[in-house]
Amino acid sequence: MARQKGIIKIIGTLGDANFYEDKEVGALVRTAGGGFDGYTIRTSPKMVRVRENASEFGNCSRVKKQFRLALMPFFHGIKSRAFNSDLMSLFMHIKALDQVSERGKRHMRYGIQTAKGRQLIKRYPFVPEQDLVVGFCDQATFYWSTQQLDVSDFNPDLYKVPKTATHIGVTLGVLDFDFESLESSLSVSPVHFLELGGGVTSFSLTPDQVAVPEHVGFVVLGLRYYEIIETEVYAFKQPLGIRVLDVLV
Repeated sequence: MARQKGIIKIIGTLGDANFYEDKEVGALVRTAGGGFDGYTIRTSPKMVRVRENASEFGNCSRVKKQFRLALMPFFHGIKSRAFNSDLMSLFMHIKALDQVSERGKRHMRYGIQTAKGRQLIKRYPFVPEQDLVVGFCDQATFYWSTQQLDVSDFNPDLYKVPKTATHIGVTLGVLDFDFESLESSLSVSPVHFLELGGGVTSFSLTPDQVAVPEHVGFVVLGLRYYEIIETEVYAFKQPLGIRVLDVLV
């Protein structure tokens, strides 16, 4: 690699040299060529691991996309650029726990069946987690037999909240996700509003439709700040917290 000098700067390939611009260094030149073409990657025995990784990455990407769309009522408003890449990283880690399939065909549908895989997604903070969310989840218990979430003795006034927020909205969802067809169904509860300044509270939530998941079941909890003025309800754009409370395989 060398640095270009002179008044005229060249961008592109000229003969055996590749000219390009680096924002920090300036105009640079290096020998053109190198790397692998598509045919080599598809056919060379040396590229087997590359093909295996690409296949598994593609499968994870498709699963991640449909999972994200299935839970859009909870993810709505997330603007972080890192959200999708971080979620993809989580799914790749869970995929790697697949001990059934050969390398290149490992899939998240088997990784999520492991105790470690379920633990990873239950510990995963889909948005930057706040102490209030952790405290809320500590007081929450979900029962698969009734699909009821019981919250006992939670006091939101122990935590710092935005000045304009008057309530916390809590939503419970049960997602039935098919990792093979990528089809899903989501049943959610009505939003339960906790009034800030109201002290200790206990309540229960159930989704609108209670049905045993046919594939893999996810219990999802969503919290969001609200400002309620008389009969007008204003939701904050960003979720306060999103958690997978449990997974049924």
